[in-house]
Amino acid sequence: MTFSDMSMADERDRPKPRTMTVAEVAACLSLSASSVYRLANELRALRVAGRWAFKASDVEHWLLKHRTAGELPPEPVESIGSKVRLLPHVEERNVFVDVAGSNAAAAIRYAIEHAHLLLTDADGPARQQILESILERERLCSTALHPDVAFPHPREPERCPLGSDQIIVVRSARPLDFSVVHGSLPQVLFVLLARSISLQLVWEARLSHLIHRGDFVEKILAAKTPREIHGLFAPADADGRGPKSDAAPDALPGN
Repeated sequence: MTFSDMSMADERDRPKPRTMTVAEVAACLSLSASSVYRLANELRALRVAGRWAFKASDVEHWLLKHRTAGELPPEPVESIGSKVRLLPHVEERNVFVDVAGSNAAAAIRYAIEHAHLLLTDADGPARQQILESILERERLCSTALHPDVAFPHPREPERCPLGSDQIIVVRSARPLDFSVVHGSLPQVLFVLLARSISLQLVWEARLSHLIHRGDFVEKILAAKTPREIHGLFAPADADGRGPKSDAAPDALPGN
């Protein structure tokens, strides 16, 4: 084998960098698509076949840089985040408190296995498909974007066998290891089971708005029962005075 052949073999065997779409980066950083476009140079975006692509490693490094500097990302989708209603998608029976476990995968698995979900396929295989999609998304880039909160969701929600759009709320018994470089150990999980990326981003915008604007997370951590946590969404929606989140925006450009 020649040196050239060896170099070609090494190139074939080398793992290809994981890439992300604009929608995936927006979800990962809890930003609007327009904010991601504005950060394209900082995130070292590439133009591939007319679409923007981002290396997952570059996104992680950008997030680490900003969290290390004690900075927060730009304010997420203010006009949508301040108005959308979440309560229609949160059921009290899908709120779980003091869930045991020390890592993200265990808490997410508990949520998917115990939640009351409307599914379009057989229950067992459908839940497994949803769980695998969520864990695949976590491997791509962690959804632990706040010191106390994570937003797990399927990587490809349109392919998940979901019969309705639902949010599962999990408060773990102790902080969870999401294996992230910036060291966040969330204790509150909003598992976002939307049937489209656009609706998922609207939900993230609203939750980010609540987290940054008040004591929403502190109240969840202090609540004693699922009912108490569920009850926090009604006044939050009343403050927003916005439309139901079923009215999701059009698909993001370039994705």
